[in-house]
Amino acid sequence: MHNKPLFNCHAISVSVQFLSILFSTTLLLSSCIKDEPGGGTGGGGTGGGSPLAERIILDTAYGTAPAQKMDIYLPAGRTAATKLIVLIHGGGWEAGDKADMNYYKNLLRAKWPEAAIANINYRLASNAGNIHHTEIMGDVSAAVNFLVNNKGNFVVSDSLLMVGASAGAHLAMLYTYAYNIGNKVRAVADFYGPAVLNDWQWYNSFNIWMGKAIKDLLIQYNNAPWDLALYQSNSPYSRATGSSRPTIIFHGTLDLIVPLYQSQWLNGQLNTLGVPHAYYEYFLDGHGFNAANTDDAMNKTVAFFKSHLQ
Repeated sequence: MHNKPLFNCHAISVSVQFLSILFSTTLLLSSCIKDEPGGGTGGGGTGGGSPLAERIILDTAYGTAPAQKMDIYLPAGRTAATKLIVLIHGGGWEAGDKADMNYYKNLLRAKWPEAAIANINYRLASNAGNIHHTEIMGDVSAAVNFLVNNKGNFVVSDSLLMVGASAGAHLAMLYTYAYNIGNKVRAVADFYGPAVLNDWQWYNSFNIWMGKAIKDLLIQYNNAPWDLALYQSNSPYSRATGSSRPTIIFHGTLDLIVPLYQSQWLNGQLNTLGVPHAYYEYFLDGHGFNAANTDDAMNKTVAFFKSHLQ
């Protein structure tokens, strides 16, 4: 398996004066973008001249917290029409790192070399740190806003696509369905993500592979014990509507972390709502696909994304 198992804001005050905002934004870009050695030097600007070189920018800050960083991969020859894929790692909302998505990132770069990629970190759920659903979704929103607001600097479009694994897939779907102001995210790929947090059977289960009760994860993420209305509001299944963006879903039939039936329920819900989507199960695969199935899923993801960018 090539990705770790388990599902797996910078808020700029609007009350300050315009010049202060401009200064802060300029400072952020000049001090928090770190180019990878050998990653290319192509920057902004689209007029005249040679095609832009490839550029890799590691640990770009989109906020002030240490976890509010992303890696950005900008392809050679990019233009203001270049599509941007946002990757979100899993880890039960309480663990994981953007490095966990590097295998997916490498596959996507090989299969769709014209696309740009942003692989994001976010603050992890913690009762001690008071980081829960609101803060995590705030981070995803801040990362998207940073990319959209700086599309000219990176020379990419504001047509975004999201790919998430496990808990990252939950976040990607939830953002796309419920937080996607202006529909900047055009489509989303769900790799074995939990779609129904208000699943009483799952909530009350103990997972021997994780060594903990599922409720412990859900309580920490939602910042509350079982609360049907709250858990529904934080579930992609419940937040999907007839106008939700196209969604492609992948799940292994032997997933021992996130129940297969949750993706089946989501598939049925999207069918009922008339949302453009595709659904695939990988027979006898688990939570984190083998190499052949991961490669197949990425081929299907790229084709699905391209078909819904017309």
